[in-house]
Amino acid sequence: MALDGVEVYYPLEVGCGWVYLCKDGSSYTNSITAVNPAKPNEFTMVNSTLKKDTIFRKEGNDYITDSFEPGTNNILLKDNAPLGDTWEIKFKANGLDSIMVMTVKGIGMVKEVKGKTFENVMMIEAESKISMNGTIMPLNYFTQYYYCKGIGLILTTTSMGDEHALIDCIFPEDSK
Repeated sequence: MALDGVEVYYPLEVGCGWVYLCKDGSSYTNSITAVNPAKPNEFTMVNSTLKKDTIFRKEGNDYITDSFEPGTNNILLKDNAPLGDTWEIKFKANGLDSIMVMTVKGIGMVKEVKGKTFENVMMIEAESKISMNGTIMPLNYFTQYYYCKGIGLILTTTSMGDEHALIDCIFPEDSK
Protein backbone atom coordinates (compact mmCIF):
# COMPACT_ATOMS: atom_id res chain seq x y z
CA MET A 1 0.00 0.00 0.00
CA ALA A 2 1.35 3.41 -0.88
CA LEU A 3 0.19 6.58 0.80
CA ASP A 4 0.99 9.03 -1.94
CA GLY A 5 -0.62 11.80 -3.92
CA VAL A 6 -1.16 15.49 -3.58
CA GLU A 7 -3.74 15.18 -0.79
CA VAL A 8 -1.35 13.82 1.88
CA TYR A 9 1.28 15.81 3.72
CA TYR A 10 3.69 12.87 3.94
CA PRO A 11 3.74 10.49 0.97
CA LEU A 12 4.81 7.09 2.28
CA GLU A 13 5.99 4.32 -0.02
CA VAL A 14 9.01 2.04 -0.01
CA GLY A 15 11.73 3.84 -1.94
CA CYS A 16 10.75 7.37 -0.90
CA GLY A 17 13.60 9.49 0.45
CA TRP A 18 14.16 13.05 1.60
CA VAL A 19 17.61 14.69 1.71
CA TYR A 20 18.12 17.55 4.17
CA LEU A 21 20.88 20.14 4.45
CA CYS A 22 21.71 21.30 7.97
CA LYS A 23 22.85 24.78 8.91
CA ASP A 24 26.38 23.43 9.59
CA GLY A 25 26.66 22.15 5.99
CA SER A 26 26.13 18.47 6.80
CA SER A 27 23.30 16.50 5.23
CA TYR A 28 21.27 13.37 5.92
CA THR A 29 18.57 11.30 4.28
CA ASN A 30 15.33 9.90 5.69
CA SER A 31 14.28 6.85 3.64
CA ILE A 32 11.26 4.55 3.65
CA THR A 33 12.87 1.11 3.55
CA ALA A 34 10.03 -1.34 4.24
CA VAL A 35 6.30 -1.82 4.63
CA ASN A 36 4.87 -4.15 7.26
CA PRO A 37 3.12 -6.97 5.30
CA ALA A 38 0.69 -7.49 8.19
CA LYS A 39 -0.08 -3.74 8.38
CA PRO A 40 0.11 -2.17 4.90
CA ASN A 41 -0.29 1.34 6.39
CA GLU A 42 2.89 0.92 8.51
CA PHE A 43 6.32 1.78 7.15
CA THR A 44 9.91 1.67 8.38
CA MET A 45 11.86 4.93 8.05
CA VAL A 46 15.62 5.11 8.48
CA ASN A 47 17.70 8.24 9.10
CA SER A 48 21.13 7.95 7.43
CA THR A 49 22.88 9.60 10.40
CA LEU A 50 21.16 7.80 13.30
CA LYS A 51 20.94 4.50 11.39
CA LYS A 52 17.97 3.27 13.42
CA ASP A 53 14.60 2.07 12.25
CA THR A 54 11.56 4.10 13.22
CA ILE A 55 7.95 3.26 12.55
CA PHE A 56 5.70 5.56 10.52
CA ARG A 57 2.05 4.58 10.36
CA LYS A 58 -0.96 6.34 8.85
CA GLU A 59 -4.25 5.94 10.73
CA GLY A 60 -7.03 7.97 9.18
CA ASN A 61 -5.65 11.53 9.02
CA ASP A 62 -2.93 10.89 11.62
CA TYR A 63 0.73 10.05 11.03
CA ILE A 64 1.98 8.07 14.02
CA THR A 65 5.64 7.45 14.78
CA ASP A 66 7.91 6.06 17.46
CA SER A 67 10.79 8.31 16.33
CA PHE A 68 10.92 10.22 19.63
CA GLU A 69 11.19 7.09 21.79
CA PRO A 70 11.31 3.52 20.45
CA GLY A 71 8.08 1.70 21.31
CA THR A 72 6.22 4.90 22.26
CA ASN A 73 3.83 5.93 19.50
CA ASN A 74 2.80 9.56 19.08
CA ILE A 75 0.91 11.58 16.49
CA LEU A 76 3.48 13.60 14.54
CA LEU A 77 1.29 15.14 11.88
CA LYS A 78 -2.34 15.30 10.80
CA ASP A 79 -3.72 15.63 7.29
CA ASN A 80 -6.59 18.13 7.20
CA ALA A 81 -5.81 19.55 10.67
CA PRO A 82 -7.53 22.89 11.22
CA LEU A 83 -5.61 26.06 12.01
CA GLY A 84 -5.01 26.21 15.78
CA ASP A 85 -5.34 22.44 16.30
CA THR A 86 -3.11 21.16 19.12
CA TRP A 87 -1.92 17.78 20.40
CA GLU A 88 0.92 16.51 22.57
CA ILE A 89 3.87 14.23 21.91
CA LYS A 90 5.04 12.57 25.13
CA PHE A 91 8.31 10.65 25.44
CA LYS A 92 11.34 10.08 27.64
CA ALA A 93 14.59 11.83 26.70
CA ASN A 94 17.71 11.54 28.82
CA GLY A 95 15.54 10.07 31.59
CA LEU A 96 13.21 13.08 31.62
CA ASP A 97 9.50 13.07 30.85
CA SER A 98 9.38 15.29 27.77
CA ILE A 99 6.39 16.90 26.12
CA MET A 100 6.11 18.68 22.80
CA VAL A 101 2.91 20.67 22.39
CA MET A 102 2.20 20.71 18.65
CA THR A 103 0.13 23.61 17.27
CA VAL A 104 -0.94 24.15 13.66
CA LYS A 105 0.17 27.74 12.96
CA GLY A 106 -0.32 27.91 9.20
CA ILE A 107 -2.25 26.14 6.42
CA GLY A 108 -2.12 26.67 2.66
CA MET A 109 1.09 28.66 2.93
CA VAL A 110 3.68 29.29 0.22
CA LYS A 111 7.23 28.65 1.49
CA GLU A 112 10.57 29.10 -0.25
CA VAL A 113 13.28 26.64 0.76
CA LYS A 114 16.76 26.85 -0.75
CA GLY A 115 15.48 28.64 -3.86
CA LYS A 116 12.52 26.33 -4.47
CA THR A 117 8.95 27.49 -3.91
CA PHE A 118 6.50 25.09 -2.27
CA GLU A 119 2.74 25.64 -2.23
CA ASN A 120 0.07 24.18 0.04
CA VAL A 121 2.34 24.10 3.10
CA MET A 122 1.27 23.48 6.69
CA MET A 123 3.42 24.85 9.53
CA ILE A 124 3.30 23.15 12.90
CA GLU A 125 5.13 24.66 15.85
CA ALA A 126 6.27 22.48 18.73
CA GLU A 127 6.80 23.93 22.18
CA SER A 128 9.17 21.77 24.24
CA LYS A 129 8.45 21.14 27.92
CA ILE A 130 9.56 18.70 30.59
CA SER A 131 7.76 17.27 33.59
CA MET A 132 9.70 17.27 36.83
CA ASN A 133 8.00 15.74 39.87
CA GLY A 134 4.63 16.25 38.19
CA THR A 135 5.26 19.92 37.42
CA ILE A 136 5.28 20.91 33.74
CA MET A 137 8.15 23.27 32.97
CA PRO A 138 8.40 25.15 29.64
CA LEU A 139 11.89 25.15 28.13
CA ASN A 140 11.42 28.25 25.94
CA TYR A 141 12.47 26.12 22.97
CA PHE A 142 10.32 26.04 19.84
CA THR A 143 10.60 23.98 16.65
CA GLN A 144 8.79 24.80 13.41
CA TYR A 145 7.97 21.97 11.00
CA TYR A 146 6.88 22.82 7.45
CA TYR A 147 5.09 20.07 5.49
CA CYS A 148 4.12 20.37 1.82
CA LYS A 149 1.23 18.28 0.50
CA GLY A 150 2.49 15.60 -1.84
CA ILE A 151 6.15 16.17 -0.80
CA GLY A 152 6.52 15.76 3.00
CA LEU A 153 8.71 17.66 5.45
CA ILE A 154 10.43 20.51 3.59
CA LEU A 155 11.94 22.54 6.42
CA THR A 156 12.61 22.38 10.15
CA THR A 157 13.72 25.47 12.06
CA THR A 158 14.19 26.15 15.76
CA SER A 159 14.20 29.09 18.13
CA MET A 160 17.96 28.48 18.54
CA GLY A 161 18.56 29.15 14.83
CA ASP A 162 18.95 25.55 13.64
CA GLU A 163 17.71 24.65 10.16
CA HIS A 164 17.18 21.41 8.24
CA ALA A 165 16.15 22.24 4.67
CA LEU A 166 14.96 19.81 2.01
CA ILE A 167 17.40 19.78 -0.91
CA ASP A 168 16.25 16.64 -2.72
CA CYS A 169 13.48 14.09 -2.60
CA ILE A 170 13.21 10.70 -4.22
CA PHE A 171 9.89 9.09 -5.08
CA PRO A 172 9.60 5.60 -6.65
CA GLU A 173 7.97 6.91 -9.84
CA ASP A 174 11.13 9.03 -10.44
CA SER A 175 13.07 5.84 -11.21
CA LYS A 176 10.58 4.49 -13.75
